[in-house]
Amino acid sequence: MSRAYPYRRPPVDVVTTGPWLRLTADSIDELPPDLPEWDYGTVLHLRRPMRVDGLRARSDCGLHPDSELMLTVVWSAANSSLRGRAWQVPVTAAAEAELEIDFELSGDELGGRLDLETCLTLRSPGSAGSPAAPTRPGSVLWRDVRSVMLQGDAVLFPLSIVDFEHLPYPTGAAWHLELGHDLESQALGSILLLANKRREVVTAALEAASDPTDADRRVLSAIRNDVIRSLVERALVDDEFDPEADYPTGSVGALLASVLRATFPERSLEALRRDRDHEPVLFTTRIQNATGLLADA
Repeated sequence: MSRAYPYRRPPVDVVTTGPWLRLTADSIDELPPDLPEWDYGTVLHLRRPMRVDGLRARSDCGLHPDSELMLTVVWSAANSSLRGRAWQVPVTAAAEAELEIDFELSGDELGGRLDLETCLTLRSPGSAGSPAAPTRPGSVLWRDVRSVMLQGDAVLFPLSIVDFEHLPYPTGAAWHLELGHDLESQALGSILLLANKRREVVTAALEAASDPTDADRRVLSAIRNDVIRSLVERALVDDEFDPEADYPTGSVGALLASVLRATFPERSLEALRRDRDHEPVLFTTRIQNATGLLADA
């Protein structure tokens, strides 16, 4: 069922899109639906030709020609729960304006499914237009989403395979999530998943994350569940954490808030803390349910 908007929107053909392109040192190719060779050291250079009829977009929405429109690309990574604005440009009140989206994304902020959302939005309504015209800045007039799978079922964050014999962790443990305490610091510089090289079933699954076997998927599912559980626990025990605070984009605080919303979208922080304190075993089971532990194994 399509969404009903409380304001006029232009027809979809006011924006004509070309293919998403991936640029490398040797070639320019159409962006495929998955990039199994991707890793955290990969920088994605993406480009996309566009044509926007800014004059008709305004007219069909009932906006005055002096209204301001923006074309924006926002990226979001499912595994890291990070997102950001990749590219933005104003759209003039001209017919058939040629534009070219062009930006780079650093691999250390990505992982899992990468969503590229392109939106035509209202920045300012300008002079009074139609009563049905959009008036609120940020109103979406046109939207397009392209998804790409990076490294298949890869884990949530940058990882290091090490011998726990040389670390202050139990030598029989399979993995450990290191997480910094500063809520304002960047998540990708504060989080590291350490895998114990002594646990070959784990290291083999991580190394095969781009093309996992069924057995590898079960291990990866267990790691993902445990990482999310660790992040949820961290959010609940940190008295300084506030999911409504305006943490910097990509920070530890923003990540914890995003993970809580994704895992328990209907529960407040206070309610989750009560659940964990009163029924800790059941709370762990609820996290398994929310993460889909072994659902696809």
